[in-house]
Amino acid sequence: MENILNMLDYIAWRGDLPLSADGFNEADGAVLARFAYIPFEYFQAPPTRGLVTVRALAEQSLTDGSLDRDGRWKLRDRELMAALAGSRRFGDLEAGWYFNRFDQVLQTQFSAITVKLAPDVHLLAFRGTDNTIVGWKEDLNMSYLCPIPGQKTAAAYARAVAERVDGRLLFCGHSKGGNLAVYAGAFCGEPVQARLDAIYNYDGPGFFDDILESPGYRAVCGRIHTFIPQFSVVGMLLGREDSSAVVHSGENGLHQHDMYSWELRGPRFVKLGTVTGGSKFVDSALKGWIAEMTPEQFELFADTIYKIMEDTNARTLHQMRENLGGTIRSIAHSVGEMDESTRRAVIECVKLLIVNAGRGMKEELMERGSYEKIPFSAEKS
Repeated sequence: MENILNMLDYIAWRGDLPLSADGFNEADGAVLARFAYIPFEYFQAPPTRGLVTVRALAEQSLTDGSLDRDGRWKLRDRELMAALAGSRRFGDLEAGWYFNRFDQVLQTQFSAITVKLAPDVHLLAFRGTDNTIVGWKEDLNMSYLCPIPGQKTAAAYARAVAERVDGRLLFCGHSKGGNLAVYAGAFCGEPVQARLDAIYNYDGPGFFDDILESPGYRAVCGRIHTFIPQFSVVGMLLGREDSSAVVHSGENGLHQHDMYSWELRGPRFVKLGTVTGGSKFVDSALKGWIAEMTPEQFELFADTIYKIMEDTNARTLHQMRENLGGTIRSIAHSVGEMDESTRRAVIECVKLLIVNAGRGMKEELMERGSYEKIPFSAEKS
């Protein structure tokens, strides 16, 4: 039986075989989806025009301190870049057409980079949410608004790159990046769709029904490959009509969203039959919560939480944690400054979430036949 690998193990195991000798697969897509998180905007020479080898970019990231600027990047990204630099499979690939947009007014955090897999094949990799507060707010916006600016930018990016490169196309992304990859595929236009071979979505959230029922989404639905861990939260949000493969993660709970924890057997993920009961419970609670609020209620809730976080003067969640005492004092002050109607509306939203969590718990326990052992109903105040 083959050994269980993680992403970095996979690069070491398969790194000597170029894509021309062993074709592109779901593990390669995960590696390049993670590659899209690298902060190319901090490089002395960002790959915004033309193409440069992945090896050159990896070596630059390891020497110029770009991975250490503000704590947004995972510690294992340094290991990833070292592995890519030493890999024939990935290091010899070329990357470019990097585009980055960070806009606090529009509440959007967007980045994408294109990788040339072969002379006539290019992959567009869309970055997921980093831990900036703006990126976090953009995720909340997706729960009541579509399209968000990042989605429209993703489709525009796909069209722009398609004009500059020849041949076949692949899209990929992790988390919000997976959602952007699917949206770009659905709304990039028929000429680009005709060149699109596949979309690799790694635990990205879904869409509202009007998107799922659109001609653009229908046209690419059969080309979407979605992967979610056994305790998926992000990837279960909203709806989808493509089938999802459940991947075994070596982590617990929400940490399973981290692709570095996803397990591989050779070039394929270790697959499971379904997500865990806990994932279904959280999914039911969140979807019920969102469904019972009007878009205006959710927008007020999201905007209020964002304003509270913005008042801490932190740019990232990491900075909020580093100054925990100051963050708590700032939040307490912000809540105290709310007008009565806003405070009441936010409290009602939180109460609604608790009620839906109680319903989800009841359904889960009834499925297990053990609900009668619980001496109270979480639905009651």
